[in-house]
Amino acid sequence: MSQRYRPNEATCPIDIELLALLLRSSEARVEEIVAGHSEAQRAALAAFCFQRSHMRRLGLVVATQCSREILWKTAGFVGEVLFDQSRDRASFEIDAPASTRRRVTLARVA
Repeated sequence: MSQRYRPNEATCPIDIELLALLLRSSEARVEEIVAGHSEAQRAALAAFCFQRSHMRRLGLVVATQCSREILWKTAGFVGEVLFDQSRDRASFEIDAPASTRRRVTLARVA
């Protein structure tokens, strides 16, 4: 791979297949699966997911299995926020704001 191509996206800290499994799993199952990983891996996964709106809830669930210190060490201020929100169950219920973009309409030919 040349130096010209460098993706903007951060690399997922776990296998993509495992991430897909976590996305399809219940909270209890997610906690069970991530319990087998090191705390540093859990913190990296929590931060990775939390920074993506469609995976934010998964990030919060994973963060419940991490200490404040490791989240801070892994993600800095984001880790601190992640820790606080993961301990507040109300954070889990907040949905992403609805889009205010207009719907696309197609011109009708008469």
